[in-house]
Amino acid sequence: MLSGKLIHKIESCSEILTALSYKIDFADKSALTRTHFNAIAKVINLKITLEVLKNTNLVETYLIIGKQNLEMQLLKLRLNSVAAFINYLKNLGEYRVYNWISGKTLQSYWQGGDAKYVKLNVLLVFLEIPFKDWKNWQTEKSYQNTNPEISEQKTSLTIVKKYFLGNYFLYYPKTDDSKNYIKTPFIIEENNRGEVVVQSISEGHKYLGEVTGIRDGCLYINCQNIDFEEIEQYVFNVGLETKPEVLFGVSNTVSVKNRLAVALKNVLVKQKSAEANFNTIDEIEIGSNQILETGTEEYLIINYLKNAGNPIIVTQACCNLADLG
Repeated sequence: MLSGKLIHKIESCSEILTALSYKIDFADKSALTRTHFNAIAKVINLKITLEVLKNTNLVETYLIIGKQNLEMQLLKLRLNSVAAFINYLKNLGEYRVYNWISGKTLQSYWQGGDAKYVKLNVLLVFLEIPFKDWKNWQTEKSYQNTNPEISEQKTSLTIVKKYFLGNYFLYYPKTDDSKNYIKTPFIIEENNRGEVVVQSISEGHKYLGEVTGIRDGCLYINCQNIDFEEIEQYVFNVGLETKPEVLFGVSNTVSVKNRLAVALKNVLVKQKSAEANFNTIDEIEIGSNQILETGTEEYLIINYLKNAGNPIIVTQACCNLADLG
């Protein structure tokens, strides 16, 4: 985590406050959105590029960009040397910004995430901290938030409990060659033991599961079919979202028709209702050619799935190596 001293210095930086029009209250963590951090990142990135052009050693010694990352950039940009990379930065122009640090990364730091060595150095260069003082800033005690509610967000399950509990409808394509779709209730809730659990119905079968946490911006869920021995695993993209409405992901399951492993595109839509009997709502099957009311949730999600391409990844049965020739 970033030290309190470093965070305070960034939050009080006149260049950043000007970019945010002095309208942001850093003390109110809930008011800090990705848009704010993207604006902060742009200010930082513009200044870092200017500093690099004055002191190329920052790049040449991998202080603000890792060796592997630099090599990847050279390959991507079709450049053959660090000098060529510096020249590329020089020719970016006023409105093109090299991404030394992203708004997403900055937002993670303000939520208690760990800072990598080179990213910390980026911030030190931005703040014009003399190189002789870097070690003191790098070893400064990590920032400890005095708000226990914010501090608890450091664990992924606490984040899930704060932002992702609720009633959802799950949409996914059927695997029986009908090209139809299923819409079914999907509930994420906390039980009396403090666990985050899931309950759903899929094609007449009840599923119970558990949220295992958030890793690298993805929400992981394991579900067990309680009617027969089948396990479904879900991965949904959540990033740093704190007001989820529509979540996109995949599930790994077994096809109904031939009992082979398949992966399905899934969409979760959070419902505003906290209806207690949400789990008693029946699943419905939506035909691929069914006429839906324009603008409704079903219309938008089914159209998305139709146009998303390859909604089902189908695998083959086992075979001998020679059979693949």
